[in-house]
Amino acid sequence: MEEIDKNKLDRLEHKLYARKSPQNSFDKRGEFDEEVFDNNTSSVGLEWKDEKEGGFDNLASRMAKITQSKSNFIKKFFWVAASLFVVSLVVAGLVFFGGMNFISSENVDIKIVGQSSIGGGQEASFDIVIMNQNTTSLESVSLLVEYPLGTKVPNNLSEDLARERFNIESIKSGESYTKTISGVFFGEKESIKKIKLSLEYRVENSSATFFKEKDYEFSISSAPIIISATYSKEINSSQDFSFDIEIASNSSDNIENLLLKVEYPFGFILNSSSPKPFAGDNIWRFDSLSSGDKRKISVNGSIIGQDNEEKVFRISSGTASEEDDRSIAVLLSEIVESVLIKKPFIGINTSIAGSNGDYVGRGGSQIEGLIYLQNNLPDRLFNTQIEVSFSGGAFDELSVSPRQGGFFRSIDDTIIWESRSTPDLSEIEPGDTRDFSFALTPLTYNSLPKSGRPEIIMTIKAKGERVLESGSVDTVSSVESRKISLVSDVGLSAKTLRSLGSFENSGPIPPRANSKTTYTVVWSITNSFNQIGGVEVRASLPSYVRWTDLAEVDGGEFGFNPTTGEVVWSVGSVLPNTGISSSPKEARFQVEIVPSTSQTNTAPIIVGEATLIGLDKSTGSKVRAVAPPATTNFSLDPIYKSGDDKVVP
Repeated sequence: MEEIDKNKLDRLEHKLYARKSPQNSFDKRGEFDEEVFDNNTSSVGLEWKDEKEGGFDNLASRMAKITQSKSNFIKKFFWVAASLFVVSLVVAGLVFFGGMNFISSENVDIKIVGQSSIGGGQEASFDIVIMNQNTTSLESVSLLVEYPLGTKVPNNLSEDLARERFNIESIKSGESYTKTISGVFFGEKESIKKIKLSLEYRVENSSATFFKEKDYEFSISSAPIIISATYSKEINSSQDFSFDIEIASNSSDNIENLLLKVEYPFGFILNSSSPKPFAGDNIWRFDSLSSGDKRKISVNGSIIGQDNEEKVFRISSGTASEEDDRSIAVLLSEIVESVLIKKPFIGINTSIAGSNGDYVGRGGSQIEGLIYLQNNLPDRLFNTQIEVSFSGGAFDELSVSPRQGGFFRSIDDTIIWESRSTPDLSEIEPGDTRDFSFALTPLTYNSLPKSGRPEIIMTIKAKGERVLESGSVDTVSSVESRKISLVSDVGLSAKTLRSLGSFENSGPIPPRANSKTTYTVVWSITNSFNQIGGVEVRASLPSYVRWTDLAEVDGGEFGFNPTTGEVVWSVGSVLPNTGISSSPKEARFQVEIVPSTSQTNTAPIIVGEATLIGLDKSTGSKVRAVAPPATTNFSLDPIYKSGDDKVVP
């Protein structure tokens, strides 16, 4: 019996773990069971067998059905998801290819119809077309038009046209809106200009704001201003020459606030110009230039350069900036002209106080001049002569001292060197050099004539003779000019006061050791003939002196730097004749001293040496002045008595 049970269990285990589907096995067993029951089999062995094996078979069958149900669910879920994906693809395709995107900015188009090339200074119009290809209307539409720099309002060229905004109520689906804009456009010939369009709008039943931008470029076909220059294409180094500039209006409208600027090459020296420049030595201004009008400017000067060196002049014209009337805001025309420098037959190089070119000096200080002469010809020079002529308000004929046999001719203020007094000039071989020197002292400011300019103009001329192959004699020459400008005489002084001024001083007089005493210190600035800019005065306070935070100035700002211990007066500009025909520029401030017993019987310093720095606006040179330290000596005060400045125990 046990063996039969064991065999049954083995068969059941085999059915459960067999590779083939258990359901098939159970189905067969189920058929057998039905036959047994249908035939009313009453065998006890079979009943027991059906009861035992049927329980296990039912369990296995239920597990197989659950597994089959899960598999069917996953298959159904997969097919539903795939169907939804296909539907989505179909809808997306319809939207993309069928134009169903109702609020896409791609369905809003902006077109600009107009000229691609416009004459400078001429009025031009453009048609802006906005097309709505969406299936819904555009609401609260705003169009912003930004014009290129320098655009002017038609019929009113004095008014800039920077931007315009147009508000449009709506643009319905499938409709378009057209707007015409116009302006007067300026610019250099062949320059590219750009109009920028920005569209802002909303759509029905939405609070979102949409944007669309587009640029339109066009070129300037002709300049509104035509610049031409007339001059010698080849000149000798240091030779005087004229440079004539003509500007003509090519615009149909008036051009206002027109500037002409000439950028000189390095080594150029301006002698004169007609008319005189508006600013500096290279900017001219014309209030208005009508259509077809012309203006002429003549510039006279010289250029120092090497043989076969090209020097470039850049000439530009345009409308003036509103912020700076000396600066071109919109360039209308520009040309570049060049001059070829040729080596002169007789080379001249003049050095003033060791410097080439123009020189800035001080009145009353002696200046040394040196002239180098060179024969640049392949032939000998004979009977060479050198002349140096002087003019200008600062020239003092009594101070001229020529050397190397030179003679000063006072009737025309000229130094002359010639072969009769200087044998070295009788004959000069090709490439040989000669040098000659002189000294002079410019007048001081107080000695200048009232109408004289604080400068000395020097004109250096050299001429000689050469014998040509034909036997005839040819005279060659060369000319050079130099200028000595005087820097403005700036003075700075310091004094101590006790009873005078706006501040009330306190403390014992004479000052007592270990006690506080206050004084008023006054700085005074004087200036002669040129305006001085960026002026600043500084001085240090000793450790035993304190600034009381009281100060008043005639201009600028005054303060104390506790880190450096300096008092600083930022003056700004000092005008000519300050302190001469007008009152000096002053700063008054108060300091407090606590002297020590070691300073007994001395007049201690209360403000250190003061230094003034600034820039001479006429010569471009830095100026400097120094005032000695201020002490407890207030002898310029009416209450001062001898000994009041000495510290007592």
